[in-house]
Amino acid sequence: MGNINAKDEFLDITKGCEVIASRVEFGYEDDLGSFELKPGHSKKDYEDFLEYLDREYYNGYGGQELYGIIFCEDGVWMDRGEYDGSEWWNINKYPNMLDSGFEASDILKYERRKKLKKLK
Repeated sequence: MGNINAKDEFLDITKGCEVIASRVEFGYEDDLGSFELKPGHSKKDYEDFLEYLDREYYNGYGGQELYGIIFCEDGVWMDRGEYDGSEWWNINKYPNMLDSGFEASDILKYERRKKLKKLK
């Protein structure tokens, strides 16, 4: 635990993941505002987002300094965890609907409707 570059941490945690959207905020002692990477972002938006993240913060004990959430194309999403000032990214995956007890035919209908909406 100690000083860490938020941009390097973001690039490491999202390696191999296509980032759909993200919101990151630096806080605690210095309120530096938040920055959003919106769905459908451009390459320039992504570069601006990384530029915003290119700063050091202390991820050890004390107060939480970095807040955020990341959504990836493959159903993975990440959010910040904190305990007693120690910080990290939680990596989560959307559950598989087939394993949740829903009927396969209902899931298939949903997927077809979703694809048809994209075609319109």
